[in-house]
Amino acid sequence: MCGFVLSYSKVATDPESDRRFAAAAASIRHRGPDAFGECRIGPIAMAHCRLAIIDLDGGKQPMSTRDGQFWIAFNGEIYNHREIRGELEALGHVFAEHSDTEVLLRAWQQWGEACLHRLNGMFVFVVFDRERETITAARDRFGEKPLYICETAEALYLASELKALAVSGVAEKRLDPLALYSFLTLGYVTGEHSIFRNVGRLLPGHVLTYAPGTALEQRPWYQPPLPTDEIDDPEALVEQSLDLLRDSVRMRLVADVPVGCFLSGGVDSSAVLALAAEVADRPLEAFSVGFADARYDERPYARIVAQRYAARHHEFVLQPQSVEVLERIAWHADEPFADQAALPTWFLSELTSRHVKVALSGDGGDEFFAGYDVYRSHALSERVRRMPAPLRSLAVMALRKAAAAGTVRSLALLRLARNIEDAGLEAGERFMAKQQTVFRQAFLRQHVAPLALAEVPDCANPRLLREPGLHPLGAIAAWQQRVSLPDDMLHKVDRMSMAHALEVRTPFLDHRLGELMNRASFNAKMVGGRQKYILRKALERYLPADFLWRRKQGFVVPLSLWFKDDLAGFLRGRLLSPGAAVQGIVPRHTLELLLGEHARGTRDWGSALWALLMFELWCGAHGLTQENLSLEA
Repeated sequence: MCGFVLSYSKVATDPESDRRFAAAAASIRHRGPDAFGECRIGPIAMAHCRLAIIDLDGGKQPMSTRDGQFWIAFNGEIYNHREIRGELEALGHVFAEHSDTEVLLRAWQQWGEACLHRLNGMFVFVVFDRERETITAARDRFGEKPLYICETAEALYLASELKALAVSGVAEKRLDPLALYSFLTLGYVTGEHSIFRNVGRLLPGHVLTYAPGTALEQRPWYQPPLPTDEIDDPEALVEQSLDLLRDSVRMRLVADVPVGCFLSGGVDSSAVLALAAEVADRPLEAFSVGFADARYDERPYARIVAQRYAARHHEFVLQPQSVEVLERIAWHADEPFADQAALPTWFLSELTSRHVKVALSGDGGDEFFAGYDVYRSHALSERVRRMPAPLRSLAVMALRKAAAAGTVRSLALLRLARNIEDAGLEAGERFMAKQQTVFRQAFLRQHVAPLALAEVPDCANPRLLREPGLHPLGAIAAWQQRVSLPDDMLHKVDRMSMAHALEVRTPFLDHRLGELMNRASFNAKMVGGRQKYILRKALERYLPADFLWRRKQGFVVPLSLWFKDDLAGFLRGRLLSPGAAVQGIVPRHTLELLLGEHARGTRDWGSALWALLMFELWCGAHGLTQENLSLEA
């Protein structure tokens, strides 16, 4: 795992351009503290920082072919590099070392862009063809590794993190309204837009090409196949998926440094640990984050799995005072980012990095095995939708009145009221409404600065939910795989782990497994309405039935409770302080409304308040204030 920066100069360089490049390279050194290399070839400058995992003495980058025609900077891991190396050796290639970087470079030399389909891994890389003076960048299938793009009149810049372009002065700190609208609804930025107007992002499964005098071109080389009902036999899927997951875990255990496992206590991370223990040649290290409040704590389940497989188990307990790291999280997140799980993931990564350099995680299991509650609740919502609208309205009013009375179940009652309200929507609209965890569109129109409202329907790719011939649940799965997985889940894991120089590998994101599960019908994935049926059934030989078949809990932070009690003063101080940048987007009187309703228990604004807090901290990290917070074109 690494990071890199590239600049392609269109004009003669000067001391200022050299300063910008040096600042960009220095800003991402946390991604790779083991080695640093840079080179200048014609119009190109490349800098690379390395976290050494494979071939600790080799693998120095930037790397070139012997004839100097191709130069590469690479971030990630190619898990099947040994197999590809064998193919290349049979074709006459002679290797100087054992790194996957050299294999990738030779594969590009041999097959060009076609080599991408041979790769099993997580990656972003850029290749400079010195003879043609062209560059090509490519991103992995599901978006595990990031790449930012900025083109100015003087140069083209590519970087592993947005902060490299921000601190160097290349990024113009004018907010992109599309990106801001995405954040204010979903809680994260989606698609090819970044939060800064003149910086873009390379999409998952895409390549970027550039040659002097031509326009940048971004085009797909891979997209996850849309879910179908091709396979309807759950028992056959149990064996096939288990074989592929086992092989994926085996491949991702290959390293020249110690490897551990994230262990939440849920089914996905437990599956990874169980399968890793089968093939590991030493006891594994397992790492968990929990809460003092038992309602949110899955550590007891994590302990069951760790003990069963003799893993050395390390734990961290998250407390309200843990928010002291939020300014660092906001900086490392690169863009405004409101996934609450960033907080436990930060501490989990910090804990893990003290013991190992690589960790396996369970990310991706929910997206391909139908693990989210939306799959289970779909049928119930459809039944509620058939109720008369006046009856639904009465139920919503009664629930909100009960919540306002201040019972211990106020938050649960408010969530139930919202679910009944949403049940009146069509399936795709209902799903998108639930994804708007910060604010709904109607609230934004009434309460947020007009310049923050870029109401472009496709900013979060909802057209996937209207794909002809797709089952409603298949459309939801496609959206999760192509939008929330790369832009929320994997963004969070990459930034929080790399802030601590920790490589995280995700066995559930082996493309062979994903493609198999997208051919499985939802009848097979959810036998008897049970989420993640195929995976749970496959694991019955590894884990107790009562462990496997309990209801999914999820990585939930009790922010709504903290914001009413321990963190109420902290939150008010940040959002209502004179000059707070967030007041340039959400007026102070609206902030006071949100804080007041949340404190009284009449509405649960926990997710929205968290998002506004993270936006304020992000603005502070980038020197943005009410005065210079620009949304103008």
